[in-house]
Amino acid sequence: MMQPEPLNAFCVDLEEWWHICAADTPYNDPATWDSAPPFVEKDTETLLRLLDETRARGTFLTVGWVAEKYPRLIRRLADAGHEIGCHTYFHRVVYEQSPEEFDADIARCLKVLREVSGQPVNSFRAPGFSMKREAFAYAYPILRRHGIEVDVSIVPAARDHGGVEGFTRDPFLLRIPGGLPLGPAQPTSMKCWPVSVMDFLGRTTPFSGGGYLRLFPLPIVRAGYRQNHRAGRPGMSYIHPREIDPDQPRLKLPWKKYFKYYVGIRGCESKLRSVLNTYRFTTIAEVIASVRRWPEYELVGGDIRPLAPGAVAQPAPPPLAAGRAA
Repeated sequence: MMQPEPLNAFCVDLEEWWHICAADTPYNDPATWDSAPPFVEKDTETLLRLLDETRARGTFLTVGWVAEKYPRLIRRLADAGHEIGCHTYFHRVVYEQSPEEFDADIARCLKVLREVSGQPVNSFRAPGFSMKREAFAYAYPILRRHGIEVDVSIVPAARDHGGVEGFTRDPFLLRIPGGLPLGPAQPTSMKCWPVSVMDFLGRTTPFSGGGYLRLFPLPIVRAGYRQNHRAGRPGMSYIHPREIDPDQPRLKLPWKKYFKYYVGIRGCESKLRSVLNTYRFTTIAEVIASVRRWPEYELVGGDIRPLAPGAVAQPAPPPLAAGRAA
């Protein structure tokens, strides 16, 4: 009897073309955003058509500012059966914010997203995958207190402003102590799913989204999915709406960052179509529900460590619900 193809998550980091981390641009100040030419609606419509064409669903991890400006777009995504997740309100690097700033940003973002979408909104991704050890101690307790049940922020490889080299690649259950500043009063737990990586030329590297998807030939991308599926691990694709639009405005950036942000854009839509036609893609919530093995880790100070032998496990949060709130 043939085994069904593994489920994979299709993620869209729903933001505008100028939402770039760690870059000096004319749009660093949110007060300038209304003056910038808008592209996010048009580009997201292209992604929606592509998902409809390939009969896939996805999770749109949304910047709160975008949701507040384009509420009809968010409702359209929710009505089409896609999941809405949180990508912060102002798209700021997590580890550069104080705990109080991060707490206020998450509260504002989730209020908008939940009101506009009608969904629980219980998944999170940090801008620029900026969930690093510098932020673990305060970010996870804050997220859990605000009802976030799953994080998809950690890249288990080196990155410019994110990434934790040598980190586990498997989804895991994170135990969070109670009584931490701005965190839950009682011990709790949440699910974490690191971004997909592969072994390539002696290095650990992402492959399934962003500049890696645009740069790598399709045979390498497929090899990355095969590596993860053989390990019993679901794959996670991610894309930004601007990445399928060769007509977007181009920002003046240092040459390395310019290459990273604009390489392969002309061929990205067709490459994405091929990937969507090759593998089964759905929402983060549906993939998480299909995972049977949840190794336990604990938040200890500013680090995440495997659960100590003999420790009593805390109950996991209830299964994610991607549909509309009752």
